[in-house]
Amino acid sequence: MTARNSSFDEQLVLHELKHFLRGLSQPGAFDYSNPLHAFQGHHFHDALRCASEILGYQTTVSMEGYRSLYNAKRVKPEILEKVLIEKKGAANIFEWQDKVLMKKFPAEIAPRIGQLRHNGKNRFKTDLDEVVHQKLFRILDNYLDSGVADWQFPVRGRGFLDSMREVESKSYISIFRTARARNLLLYAGATISDLLAILVGDQSLFEQYLFDQQFAHREWSGLVSSLENNVHHLPDGRTISLHDLIVFELLLEIDALDHRLKSHWQPLATGLTERQEPLFAPLPADERSEVLTIWQEAVEWSYYDQVLSKFYRPTRDDLTYGKPDQIRIEPSEAYADDKGENLCILGTKFFARNLALPLNASRHAYDFAVDRDGDMLGNILEKVVPSCGAANIGNFFAEASLHDNSTVSRIPMRLLCVIEQFPETALKVIRRCTEAYPWFLNEWAHLVVIEPQSHGIQVFKNGKMIAYKADRQLENATD
Repeated sequence: MTARNSSFDEQLVLHELKHFLRGLSQPGAFDYSNPLHAFQGHHFHDALRCASEILGYQTTVSMEGYRSLYNAKRVKPEILEKVLIEKKGAANIFEWQDKVLMKKFPAEIAPRIGQLRHNGKNRFKTDLDEVVHQKLFRILDNYLDSGVADWQFPVRGRGFLDSMREVESKSYISIFRTARARNLLLYAGATISDLLAILVGDQSLFEQYLFDQQFAHREWSGLVSSLENNVHHLPDGRTISLHDLIVFELLLEIDALDHRLKSHWQPLATGLTERQEPLFAPLPADERSEVLTIWQEAVEWSYYDQVLSKFYRPTRDDLTYGKPDQIRIEPSEAYADDKGENLCILGTKFFARNLALPLNASRHAYDFAVDRDGDMLGNILEKVVPSCGAANIGNFFAEASLHDNSTVSRIPMRLLCVIEQFPETALKVIRRCTEAYPWFLNEWAHLVVIEPQSHGIQVFKNGKMIAYKADRQLENATD
């Protein structure tokens, strides 16, 4: 992210907006990338907190939902205890157990995003979203349409803003209700900075205002941002850019205020008595977010523990081509999902052969015996982890957004990648994987290695491999 100061760099802010909007286009459109791509340099739980408290995403199950899972025995008490010890230490387990299970936390505070425009709503006594969005979306829908719109743009091979100028100059009925906005579109060649100077006034608030504006309809903004880089998806040579969307929306907002308030309004900053904290100022973890982190870890490892305990552990002298007895993981409604993978297995056809995989799992052929240095493993991980991880994270947030305060249908969970390999080799391999390693290091996905000879299980955590014992205790193993 850029350093925040009083100057406004239009191109830099547009670049940052696109960075944060990546992956927010409508479902099924073009690339399916990590919806929180902009936070992927953070540790996973830090990214969840920032996305929630800064941008207003629903990133986890509610506190009540987690507790209901525990009461329904979908979170194992021994796993919750293990997570508490790992996160807070054995000496503090009872204190934090009370916080996790019983403490009442205040209602969620409003996210930082949208606060500046909320002040504008109070200042102007006008809800610009309510006034502008219906017209904006109708026009966008017609421009992006492939042939079923109720009216057609007469301009072929031009961008959105040029098309709007052509429509406005030749139409008997104006899109606008006042002269200033129309003239700014047709004759002034106004920039984003020019229009923000009219609406906001203070350059130090321009970036925050644009984030507020575009995240008020982030699906549309994400779609436009995607289309800007995929122009072949639009008919008749049409093009659209986030720049054009913002200019047009700012014009509609100026028009709405001129129509409602005539000349009796001044830029938003003129009447702003208190300045909120900058949108991307540091956001330290609080007790509530720490409790949510503990719950999410306990939920996931309650499931992972079930999976790992049922892996077939073969020896080379015990291979048989007969049909094995199937040991089934029962993926209850809390865990079952076929939209994004939760489990990825890399091993021979005999590895975990008795494991009846749930729908949300994939198996990739890999034989450690012919890959002494792990080169093949590295190539597989570099391809599999970013693609499976992105699909999984996309589904994670889709599931998280569906939960209310009382019900939990399916639980959002990160990808668990299970590899048949010697832990020392796996550790060397992932450390040289430029694409896959950040996923594991920042815990956007979990990595488990099963040792081919001893069949011991080790988990990659905090940059090293640690043993996952049958008694559910973790201890240092491989640095």
